[in-house]
Amino acid sequence: MKANILKSIAIVALVAFVPLTGCEKQGNVVKDYAGMRTSALDNSAWDQSIWISAVNASVVTDTIKGNVCRAADGASFFASTIKNEKKVTSVKWMTAGLGVYELYINGKEVGNEFLKPGFTHYAKTKRSFTYDVTDAIDNKADNENLFAVQVTPGWWADKIVTPGDHVGMIGKKCAFRGVLEYTFADGSKKLYGTNVEDWKAGIAGPVLHAAIFDGEVYDARIKPGYETPEKLSKPEQNNEFNGEILPSDGAEIYLRQDLALAPVKAYVWKDVEGVTDDAFGKVVISKEFTHGEEIVVKQGETLVVDFGQNAAAVPSFEFNAKEGTVLTCLPAELLNDGNGAKSRGMDGPEGSCHRTNLRTPDQGMQLIYTFGNNEGFVSFYPRCTFFGYRFVSVTATDEVRIKSIQSVPVTSIAKDLEIGTITTGNDLINQLISNTIWGERSNYLSVTTDCPQRNERLGWTADTQVFTETGTFFANTDKFFHKWMRDMRDSQSEKGGFPGVAPTAQYGGDMMRVGWADAGIIVPWTVWKQFGDNQIVDENWEAMNKYMTYVNDTKYDHKAHIEENGNYQWADWLSYEPLESCGGLAFEVDKSGKRGPKADAVDYWNYLSASYWAIDAGMMRDMATATGRDAAVYQKMEDDAKAYLKATFLNENGEFKVPILNTMQTPALFALKNNLVEGQAKENMIAHLRDNFKEHGNCLQTGFLGTSILMQTLTDNGMADISYELLFQRKNPSWLYSVDNGATTIWERWNSYMIDKGMGPSGMNSFNHYAYGCVCQWIWETAAGIAADPAVPGFKHIIMRPVPDKRLGYIKAEYNSAAGLIKSEWKYDGDKWTWSFTVPEGATASVTLPGETEVKEYKSGSYTVEK
Repeated sequence: MKANILKSIAIVALVAFVPLTGCEKQGNVVKDYAGMRTSALDNSAWDQSIWISAVNASVVTDTIKGNVCRAADGASFFASTIKNEKKVTSVKWMTAGLGVYELYINGKEVGNEFLKPGFTHYAKTKRSFTYDVTDAIDNKADNENLFAVQVTPGWWADKIVTPGDHVGMIGKKCAFRGVLEYTFADGSKKLYGTNVEDWKAGIAGPVLHAAIFDGEVYDARIKPGYETPEKLSKPEQNNEFNGEILPSDGAEIYLRQDLALAPVKAYVWKDVEGVTDDAFGKVVISKEFTHGEEIVVKQGETLVVDFGQNAAAVPSFEFNAKEGTVLTCLPAELLNDGNGAKSRGMDGPEGSCHRTNLRTPDQGMQLIYTFGNNEGFVSFYPRCTFFGYRFVSVTATDEVRIKSIQSVPVTSIAKDLEIGTITTGNDLINQLISNTIWGERSNYLSVTTDCPQRNERLGWTADTQVFTETGTFFANTDKFFHKWMRDMRDSQSEKGGFPGVAPTAQYGGDMMRVGWADAGIIVPWTVWKQFGDNQIVDENWEAMNKYMTYVNDTKYDHKAHIEENGNYQWADWLSYEPLESCGGLAFEVDKSGKRGPKADAVDYWNYLSASYWAIDAGMMRDMATATGRDAAVYQKMEDDAKAYLKATFLNENGEFKVPILNTMQTPALFALKNNLVEGQAKENMIAHLRDNFKEHGNCLQTGFLGTSILMQTLTDNGMADISYELLFQRKNPSWLYSVDNGATTIWERWNSYMIDKGMGPSGMNSFNHYAYGCVCQWIWETAAGIAADPAVPGFKHIIMRPVPDKRLGYIKAEYNSAAGLIKSEWKYDGDKWTWSFTVPEGATASVTLPGETEVKEYKSGSYTVEK
């Protein structure tokens, strides 16, 4: 390979004549992509390459804490030219990066994936992307092609993977590694890998700063790195990463232009009225813009844009201003209200963007753009980060004209992965379903992030497991979870514990936290059941078996795992019940002033742990049976767990031995789910649970764990009436309370925002969490009556037991399952209920009509019944 960076400008001039293999509109940009994804080269090809870094790349050396949390400045650029030794018939480029990277050939971007390579364990696994770039090169003998790469710190050298008090970032320098496979006209092949002789590297290009939390700083006056050879020099070998490079095969990230959001409202303000000591006042709107009208923002003014939908996204502009004008765009999830009353948790005047809940609003989540010398409008969107927002606030140092602004969603749920639609005759429930779908799109982003907006965005494992089944109805998440379970295995402890966060990141690495660690079993079981995928079982069997052995040997006892769990459990996180951990109810301070868990809390945690021990063991039995493994050991494990639960925690009359548990909903729900009580004891528990809901005004009190099993457990135990009361409940806490309060995604807290009181706790308050969207699993499986049978996974045998309610009006569900298209549609005409359903070719269904116990078997076909 011959490096000749000085020829890069001449090569870029040829770009207009290079045929492209992909073209799509990204926001306000008509984006041409070179190359098509293809299979990776043989793994041995990596031997022809090394990781390389820019010698002059900045390295963060300060201790990471508080406001010292920003990544190093600058983007690393890498470039090399290859002279064709002969006529070329094929070129493939296998690539990997330490940091978020973009590829270019002759100045054209390669591939339409966004934020490559995605989020993985920083030390153990990196994902590669391979492209056939034949149509993007000049293939004539003796001609040259320029290959270039930009790498920024995301998911490698930034805060998201770096614990507090760490000296510097986990990743020090961004790096690139790649191999080109040339095939010549005579049939011969040659590999060209990254090295320090034929490649150049340096800090270059218009991206002055970028990271996942920080946002992006972009100066359009500066040329791309492949056009500034004087900024590039000999690179150095990077030896920071010694893990495995695996081909990306699931959880890639894309911009969803088909979902691009236009403003529903846009206005500028400059002055504020009504300011008091206790309130920031209210903005004075000087102009509100109509749809399609050119927006003008003058110095001293603030533009507020409402896109009408909270989402993980990037703002995309078509705008114009004088050279050197600096535009600052700040995303937010909600607007300040109530005259900016400080008592409501507001951080600015009513009508301005609220950003306190982002936790680092002054250091992060910022887009800063400096205009270059352009006479007309230019298009731009950030390429090295993403935000979570519904609103943006825009200011500028001089007048800016905005021809168009859009919010373009960023997600791993590509359009062709969306496989399920469900609607009802109730607008509030439809909004709840929409909120759930947007929560999944926003948070299935390389990993199952808890939220896309604040300085967190981590793969929390309980959030993941409680929502996994729900998500499979709206999208084909099979490959997504193959990738994520690799992240789980990478993060598993030597003893076998699974973490609170996967992949390992800035925090959340605590093992054996009940309901979190269990995702290591629940997720593979769910994916296997929903998609009929034995491979995910095989890939994870060793790790799952190691975990279950650990659980079984210790009875999942909290104190047995203190070394790994830190003597803390998240448990039924954010519930409204006593012994809730986040609010401190599970803890006390002893006479010596030491804070620790209450004895009742430890008993509660051990009860929940043993409940999951039983659930996990049953799932292992199912997966063992399906894959030809010994299921008897797991059947015994489940039996032992249930015997332990009964003997340790329950009296014969169906009451809990620890009195406070009898005042709560979640303990009873887990007892009923695990069939721990029968006969009169079961009747007593059901009656007691009914009384509990009545005492709370037909409101749930459950948190992350209890809510995940709430609706189906009630229905399975003769309390479908309560399930529907909870579904339609509008008081706090309830699902529709958030809808009534303006939610367009699922909230982290039942009371994240209250019209009458304002913001919930600002230190941990997200308006785009997805966990509580698990209610849609019940809507799919029970209201619509479409459920998989674990005995015959992948919907080859469907359990159809619809439970209708007139308040829904009607329901219409279509699901492109692994077995084919399943339909379920019912409606009421007076008291007459009509149900139409479709069983796909080759599948069967066990059907139970509402109010009946008789089960009828149906073969493939479409049917209509009345009742």
